[in-house]
Amino acid sequence: MRILFTKTYNLREQEIKFVRGVAGIYFIYLLDMEIPYPFQASRLIYIGMSESKQNSLSMRLRGHLTGQSGNLGISNYAKNYKAKFTYYSADVLKTYGNDNVYDLESFFLTDFLEQHGSYPICNGQAGHQLSDDSKALSASIDWTFFELP
Repeated sequence: MRILFTKTYNLREQEIKFVRGVAGIYFIYLLDMEIPYPFQASRLIYIGMSESKQNSLSMRLRGHLTGQSGNLGISNYAKNYKAKFTYYSADVLKTYGNDNVYDLESFFLTDFLEQHGSYPICNGQAGHQLSDDSKALSASIDWTFFELP
């Protein structure tokens, strides 16, 4: 199975509301600028997750937009460039073989590292390490969505 990205939203308060109460994995990217990663350029600057509906995607994205998350890289990019986001809910992603959101985030981060030569510029780290008993996802990721057309 291949994970594709299709629906996108502007990283603005009005559109962040659409993901209120949703847990899952989100991807923040720049509309008109690529980051020159070691292996391949990409517009993707951050992969994040929300593990619960109480700490939903909208809360996490709002924190990044305002700088309250402590990740000033994201808020500074969003202030100076057109930033967008896309996401997959945890409910959808569990159909790929794992329902642990921490494992799912690690899967995306590790795959990005393998394809691009580093983690997304605003991640700065690998996130959660997969445990030995983690279920591997049976999917590949289409990162070409985050390339400039």
